[in-house]
Amino acid sequence: MKLNDFLATHDTSMGAFAKTVGTTAATISRIADGIVVPRKALMERIYKATEGLVTPNDLVGLYCVSMCQPVGDTQGKAETKTASIKTHIKPMDTT
Repeated sequence: MKLNDFLATHDTSMGAFAKTVGTTAATISRIADGIVVPRKALMERIYKATEGLVTPNDLVGLYCVSMCQPVGDTQGKAETKTASIKTHIKPMDTT
């Protein structure tokens, strides 16, 4: 779920949410609009504050269209090929 959608659904202001996760309303606004990507610690706080509804992938705009699977399992050791993974990821819709 996108952060803007979470805030709207839960009738929460950016300022109130910012206080909950320990940052500023301006930072939350930039994150929600996709202008900046938060650092790992802030991503974790956002994830926890939203009870997992806004994931780190939501914050960076990476979404698996289908389950990402390892390719070419040989003797129990899966080889992951970048080209096959790229086909499962679509960019974030910024509209």
